Amino acid sequence: MPSAANPAPVGSSQGADELSVHDLAGVNRRLYHATLLAGRTLAAFAPLLGDVAPRAALVRAVHALIGQSVLLHDRLLEMRIRPDELGTPGPAAVEAADELLAGSGDRALAFAAALLRGLEDTFTELQGGCRAEHAFHDRRLYGACLALVAEGTEPYQPHPEDPEGPGPKVSADAAALRTVADFLAAPCAAGAPTTPTGTPALRVPDCPTRRYPGWASFVNAADVEFQDPGTNDPARTIVLHALRKGIATEFISTDIPLRNIAEFPDLPLRFYRDMARHAHDELRHTHLLLDHLTAMGEDYRRVAFRIPDTYSAMAGQPLDFRLIVLSRTGEDAAIEALADAIPRLRSTGYADVAVMFDHVLADELRHVAYANHWLRHLHGDDLVVEAVTTRALERLNVLVEERGLGDYMRREPDHSARRGRHNPDLELRRLAGFSDHDLARMAAMSTGSAA
Repeated sequence: MPSAANPAPVGSSQGADELSVHDLAGVNRRLYHATLLAGRTLAAFAPLLGDVAPRAALVRAVHALIGQSVLLHDRLLEMRIRPDELGTPGPAAVEAADELLAGSGDRALAFAAALLRGLEDTFTELQGGCRAEHAFHDRRLYGACLALVAEGTEPYQPHPEDPEGPGPKVSADAAALRTVADFLAAPCAAGAPTTPTGTPALRVPDCPTRRYPGWASFVNAADVEFQDPGTNDPARTIVLHALRKGIATEFISTDIPLRNIAEFPDLPLRFYRDMARHAHDELRHTHLLLDHLTAMGEDYRRVAFRIPDTYSAMAGQPLDFRLIVLSRTGEDAAIEALADAIPRLRSTGYADVAVMFDHVLADELRHVAYANHWLRHLHGDDLVVEAVTTRALERLNVLVEERGLGDYMRREPDHSARRGRHNPDLELRRLAGFSDHDLARMAAMSTGSAA
């Protein structure tokens, strides 16, 4: 029989109701760590997918798994497990998983798929004799995520800078299955976790190039405009340009939050939840934009992507740099543009497009708020965050020059001053998580005086 000294292994034939709360907590620890790791390994692989539908499938799986890890974490707290008792996955299991993940994106996916299969089997066995409804629904969740992995890993187009590309559809191989069996069977290491969530550092495969849809056309980095054929409706030309530019931006914007989930193990659980939501939103926006472009009778395959792009410049950079360039200053500029464009779209007869962009604006506000929250977590004081923002934008301008990304990519290092010159909507900025100090400085700049 299981005991405190010898807890029931994950995948035992006992139902959850037959275990003591102490033993069930041991099982839930392993499920929690495995679920979070599965989400992070899928996040490592998803940026390698070069088309919208398969990437969206994996992003949905990542989003579901991170949410499930939050539920499992809460269950542990309800079982009187303190946060400092979460422990970590067994060292041998982590080492084996690390070796498997280090090879390539395909190996990361093989491990994640095997882990999902093991988790589904675990809940199938725990469900026997268990009257807890959650066990049945948890099993269904892992099965659904496996189906999304299968959907997302059909053969896809390689990146133009990497003609060989990743291999065909990936399945969990014998080595991955053995590693996962060891991972799920091994008890968690006792004591305080080495990171806030207990999730381990991973040797995530490098992702040196961004992967674009196989149907995309490409323009040079400095080419800002993608001209539409002449039309007698200037408003239509503007709307089509906005939709095409939005598709290119939103699709590639999924890269950074996904890589943040995979590459940074030392953040609280809320960070992974926020990043998963962010990536999920960007794919949803991509689908919305594609739908509207198609509804206007336009060929989505004429969307232009710049090579190299902003997101290649962010790859390999520290977390604060990514949060600042993508969200605190990048998506903050989108707030300004969308807030101005939405009423114009309504007034020119494109009310349906205006409604769609209004939904996008609501999400962008949240993304900027995520960045502001985690920058304060990393640096504490608002004045420090402001100084770090200036340094990051100065660094970005250096990268723009080095990589020939074009003048359109340059940013004013004094972010508050730039926003102030455009008479910002301070209420929107407040919703986006800017501090009272930030808002006061923007307001002062907009009236021509310095704070």
